[in-house]
Amino acid sequence: MVICKDTTKLPEEFPVLIRKLTLMEQDNAPERFHYHDFCEITYVQSGFGSYFINGNKYDVEPGDIIIFNQVEPHGWVVTERSMEVLVLTFAPEVLSGPGSSFDDEYMKPFLYLGSHFKNLISSTDERTSDMHAIMEDIAGESRRREKGYEGMIKADIMRLSTLLIRHYEKDGAVPDMSLNEKKRSMKRLEQAIYYINSHFTDPVTLEEVAALAYMSPNYFSSYFKNVTNRGFSEYLTMLRLKRVQELFLTTDRSVSSIAMECGFRNMSNFYRLYKKHIGPLPGRKTGNKD
Repeated sequence: MVICKDTTKLPEEFPVLIRKLTLMEQDNAPERFHYHDFCEITYVQSGFGSYFINGNKYDVEPGDIIIFNQVEPHGWVVTERSMEVLVLTFAPEVLSGPGSSFDDEYMKPFLYLGSHFKNLISSTDERTSDMHAIMEDIAGESRRREKGYEGMIKADIMRLSTLLIRHYEKDGAVPDMSLNEKKRSMKRLEQAIYYINSHFTDPVTLEEVAALAYMSPNYFSSYFKNVTNRGFSEYLTMLRLKRVQELFLTTDRSVSSIAMECGFRNMSNFYRLYKKHIGPLPGRKTGNKD
C-alpha cells in the first residue's frame, strides 16, 4: 500500500465540486490509497468494483453510495472493464454555519467512525433513490450555474446529509466527535508519509519518522497502523518490494543489485520477505552484474 494526498483543488469561491468519472479496470492500483482535506460522497452509476477503507473491503454495484471523511485513506479497484461514478466533494465549511465548528449537526455523517459504521450504503436502502436524485440535481445546478446556484447546491448537500444522518441513526451508529483531533493527527502524519514515500530506499528508522510527526515512536507506530492498517515496517517493506518488482520488469540486473538499491541490506531477509509477500523470484542471476 502507498498512501498519497489527493491533489484535487476545490474552487475557492464555493468549495464544492461534482464530477462524473469513468474508472477503468486497466488503471486498477489496489495498493495505492489516497486521502483528502474534504468530504466525499460517491454514487456508483454503472459497473462493479470494490473500495478499501479502514481495513474493510466494500464490493459495490450500480446504485450504491459510499462516503469518505477527511481522515480515511482509501483505494478502489474496478472488477469489470469500467465503472461510472458521480463524485461529490465539498469542504466542511459548506455545512457549517458562521462561527461554528465541524461538529455541526450536518457534519454528523462524517463523524461516524465507530466499529458499527459502514462507508457503504446499499442500493437497496430505502433512502438511496432520494440520494441519487439529489446528487443529479447538484450536478445539474453545477453545470448550468444559474443565479443562486450556490444556495441551491448547499441546500441539496444539507438534504443529503440529513438522509445520511437518518440512515446511520437507524443502524445505531454513534458519532465520534474527535474528528478534529483525528484531522490534526492526519496533518501531522502527512509529512511522515511523504518522507517515507520519498526515502524508502534509504535506511529509514521509526524514530526519525516519528520525530517528523512530533510523536513518540510507540504512539506513532500505533497511530500509523490504525490509519494505514499496516505497521510501519510492513509499509516500508511493501514500498521496497514494489520497487524491486518494477526493476525486475524493466532491467536485467542481478537480484542482489536490485535488492540493495531498493533498501534491502540482508539478502536472506530479502528472499524471505519477497517469497512471503510476492511469491517466487523470477529467474535471473543472483550475483552483482558486471
